[in-house]
Amino acid sequence: MRGILESIALESLDLPGNQVGVAEDGGYRQGIQRGRHTKSDAEYIGTTARARRRAARIAELDRTVEETRATLAEARTSADAAAALLMRATAAAQALPRTGSIHTALKKVTESAGALRSRSDTATAVGRELDQAIADLSAKEKQLRVTASTHRTPHVAREIDSLAAAVRHFERQGEMVQRCRREHTKEVEHTRESEDRLHEARGNAEEFAEEAAIAEEVLAQQVQRLDTLRDTLGAGAEQLDRQLEEAHARIEACKKEQRDARKADKDAGEAIGKAEGAYNTAVQTLRLALTETHADAARLAPYARRDLLELLGVGGGHTWPASAAAWMSADQLVYRIQNADDTPILPPEADALFRALDGATESVRVSDAARKSTRSALTTALQDFDAQLAAAGQDYRLQWDAPDGVTVVQVQDDDGYSSIGEFAARIAAARSDQELLLTESERRILEDALLTGLAQQIHERTVDARELIARMGTEMRERRMSSGNTIGVHWVLADNLDDSAKAISKLLERDTSALGPDELATMRAHFAHQIRTARAAHPERSYPEILASALDYRRWRVFSFTLISGTGNEDRLTVARHSALSGGEQSVSLHLPLFAAAHVMLDSADPHAPRLLALDEAFAGVDDNGRAELLGLSVQFDLDLFMTGFDLWITYGGVPGCAHYDLAHSTAEQSVSATLLVWSDGELLAEHDGTDLAQALGSPLRRRVPTPAEGALEFA
Repeated sequence: MRGILESIALESLDLPGNQVGVAEDGGYRQGIQRGRHTKSDAEYIGTTARARRRAARIAELDRTVEETRATLAEARTSADAAAALLMRATAAAQALPRTGSIHTALKKVTESAGALRSRSDTATAVGRELDQAIADLSAKEKQLRVTASTHRTPHVAREIDSLAAAVRHFERQGEMVQRCRREHTKEVEHTRESEDRLHEARGNAEEFAEEAAIAEEVLAQQVQRLDTLRDTLGAGAEQLDRQLEEAHARIEACKKEQRDARKADKDAGEAIGKAEGAYNTAVQTLRLALTETHADAARLAPYARRDLLELLGVGGGHTWPASAAAWMSADQLVYRIQNADDTPILPPEADALFRALDGATESVRVSDAARKSTRSALTTALQDFDAQLAAAGQDYRLQWDAPDGVTVVQVQDDDGYSSIGEFAARIAAARSDQELLLTESERRILEDALLTGLAQQIHERTVDARELIARMGTEMRERRMSSGNTIGVHWVLADNLDDSAKAISKLLERDTSALGPDELATMRAHFAHQIRTARAAHPERSYPEILASALDYRRWRVFSFTLISGTGNEDRLTVARHSALSGGEQSVSLHLPLFAAAHVMLDSADPHAPRLLALDEAFAGVDDNGRAELLGLSVQFDLDLFMTGFDLWITYGGVPGCAHYDLAHSTAEQSVSATLLVWSDGELLAEHDGTDLAQALGSPLRRRVPTPAEGALEFA
């Protein structure tokens, strides 16, 4: 102590130097630090000062002890009073009725209030839509009245129906008039033909009448002569009568033949008229058929492309007529057909192309559904091809169009636009050139070098996956369903693996650093065989694609789920066992692995990061008890769920908090409104009830829109 005091100089602080010193007025100096401190009496330096300080401290402590004792006595008195009050409160609480039914009723009231608010908002939105529909109806009625006034038509619904019926009747009458006109034209033609035949028959009748008159005069003369002969001959008259009767019979036969001839002439005239009409109809039909044939044949022009013919397997170097002069008109073809000319209907080039295409597609039978599905598949394939060309990074541009009903695909590269077949041929040639740069021995050396590193990576990833799934299984075993059962998960070898693949999978369970030369050689030989097999099966794939397919270790193992009972028995969860579970257990068994996987994956993130899991149409088809149990599992896994659903209300006691956004779509206003309801600590809060959600949830209210200062510019 003395040494310390002697090291401190007693001097004036105005003296130069940086040594430690103390002045008589209480000032001190220690290097660049200076200050002042004074006391009325010394407390620690000197025996008398220390004794005085000790006595003062003891007196102070005595006063503190007395105050503490008084406070303790008051606290004991308050504790006794509180204990008595607690006993009375306990007795009063025991005397009160149970509040479980009240809480249940309050929960139902809260849920009903929320549903009522939603229904009220929906009713309001529907009312607005109704008002908008009425307004639209009024506008349409006004437009109808204006149109009715313009066209001098009624605008009452009943009269409009009558007008529509009259219009339809007018259309039917018009069609009937047209049909009657066509029939009248035919009848006029028939009448004209009948009049011609009548004039001809009248001329024949006059000629026949003159001949008949002459014949009658001759007959009268012959009768007179007959009578004279009868008087002269006497007995020979009977023989003459018989001859006259025979002549009369021949005359009657001739008249009958004349009538038959006239009837045959009439029938022949009618047949000639029908034949002429049929001939004209046949010529018109032939002209129309030839025109349609030329139009259909013109649609074959796009199929004369060389690349399309090669795709269809049609050879022979078919071309399309170079000019329109090769096509004869329909009238020319009709004239040549009438003159029995063997001129072909189509040009030789078009006819040869048609026959070649018909032979190539003879066995093809396509329905409308297959045609639509093929068109959709072609569009999807072209989009995928375009995406792959863009991913190649070679500035390839795909263009396709169907101006003539045939989809023409072209690829633009450094050589300009070319068909997809030519582009594929150039790419194949370039790939062959690149493959020639790598000999078989160099490829084998490269594969050996790659497989050694890849085997190590596959081993590390397999180990990580097993650890991850083991953690999932542990988490799932700790969470049990309401029945006491739970779900276990395992990662086992797939059943479709052959013996070689199973042996390699067993080798990969060991670290590659512990593998010997024989094991490494076996592993490289297996992977090399897989790569060669994949290249032989899919020669069109690139080398990276072949490696990705042959070394995809995820296909070597599959997930296997088990059902663990409350007693610890573990059985494989098959489809039949899953179907035998209750509805709630089925839902939990499907969601439990999902929640466990998300929980394990999110554990690697920062502790303050959100543990978000999005579910679309969450818990669809799950009853209320199943939803409560699933949400309880999500709370146990500490997951933050973002869910959407048609009827999704998370108002369960096991959920600490949830924000509901009820969306309402207004077609009339073309808008969507959102109603916020918050479930917090068993209470449903809503802003439209006058509740300040920010204040109710304890928000610090720091995220506010700043109010612009007076005179400042305000941007909307």
